[in-house]
Amino acid sequence: MRKEIPEPVSRALVPLKQKHRHHLELQKRSDGFYVFETTVRFDQTKQRKVKLALYLGKIEDNGKFIPPIRKKNSTRDITNLDEYIKRLDSEERQEEKQYFESKYEPLILKELSTNPRDGVAAISKRVDLPYQTTLYWIRKLEKKYGIRYTIEPVFLNRFGLFRFIAVAKFKNKRPNSNDLKKLFENSPYVQAAFMAKGAYDLFIYFLAPDPAVAEDFIYEIRSNKVLSHYQSYWYSSYYTQGIGYIPIRDELFDLLKKRVWSRSKENPRKRSNQIFLREYATLKELNSDGMTEFSKIDAKYKLRSGSAQYTYHKLLEDKMILRITIAMDSPPIKDTAIFIAEQINIGKFNKNKNGFFTEAILDEGKPLNKYIFSGDIGSPYGLLLIAPLYNGSDFEMIEQRLWDTIKGSKIKASILTTMLVGRLSYRNIYPEKTWLYDELTTGGKSNPQREAIRKLE
Repeated sequence: MRKEIPEPVSRALVPLKQKHRHHLELQKRSDGFYVFETTVRFDQTKQRKVKLALYLGKIEDNGKFIPPIRKKNSTRDITNLDEYIKRLDSEERQEEKQYFESKYEPLILKELSTNPRDGVAAISKRVDLPYQTTLYWIRKLEKKYGIRYTIEPVFLNRFGLFRFIAVAKFKNKRPNSNDLKKLFENSPYVQAAFMAKGAYDLFIYFLAPDPAVAEDFIYEIRSNKVLSHYQSYWYSSYYTQGIGYIPIRDELFDLLKKRVWSRSKENPRKRSNQIFLREYATLKELNSDGMTEFSKIDAKYKLRSGSAQYTYHKLLEDKMILRITIAMDSPPIKDTAIFIAEQINIGKFNKNKNGFFTEAILDEGKPLNKYIFSGDIGSPYGLLLIAPLYNGSDFEMIEQRLWDTIKGSKIKASILTTMLVGRLSYRNIYPEKTWLYDELTTGGKSNPQREAIRKLE
């Protein structure tokens, strides 16, 4: 072959060989010699070695070198094979990222939302990925979305604490957010509070022993100097959870600590509204970090070895907690919408409610559940729903979907503007692990919250 290469062509190859570190290959054609830089590398997709070649240009018989005219933007500025390989690697990584985000990210988020304490090995088998790959993406998602591990609680009813919602609409001016933040931070009963714009301006999720105390609590808040001078309309209601949850603030455990039972002459046996130290310790530490090691809890509270692990499984068995789950501090969303569906025609709603429940838990393959928080309220009578918005058109789309599915209701909507206290439960749990799924399949008979309430009645 070398004998067939004209001397002018050989001379033209010399500077090309100096500029390119890989093998140069010539292909003789009628109008000259076409030069390619080539190498061999392993293709992960094909699981075999493949040849890579980058066209460098044409050398005419007289030795004139004519560089290529690259039309594609992806290769126009590439001058050697190393740059081409680097670009290929970048494109492959981007394709891998897009493929993972579309297929595996929702699966791994579901696993982390449902029970991350199962461990990486169990999760990797369920999502059909190698252990190290699964671990890599879990760590990546933790950082990407600011994932915190915590408990999904049901246990509050056992201590005479029930869930309540309050909403307010200010007539003229709105109170200062910083003043409201200080007000709510000082109350361990308030688990979440946020400002919004739209139908309502303020939402509060709080705990109280009964409706009378809840009403007194709202009266005290409204009478505080932070709010007393503002004209406003208020609604407060007992809240029955349907899907999602509100993470418990650590401050609540300052109150629960008073219920820890200590044996004495006056108190020889634990009362029904009291709690063992091992229960308090396990709940408090797992609420702060759902992935903490049980041995560390034992050591911190000077418990017998194995106490925290035993207590954790007993808490699950007794329905004091549902699971270890996640809450995202940096969810992949643009906004958060709050909808209140006032039930005007309850007969029409009841006739169509299963259609709404089915639509509400329908998995759309997105990073988060369709509704991150929803349930029944009594004032205004109807439903409260909180939904993530990924783009500007989601708000109108969800609002229209609710009009279509929640029959006999009037929809009032707001957009969250400022989180004052607490966090929301941005996550992606399997639909069959939700209470709405129980409502569809068992008529709510397996709803742990309702079971807890019935026991107290």
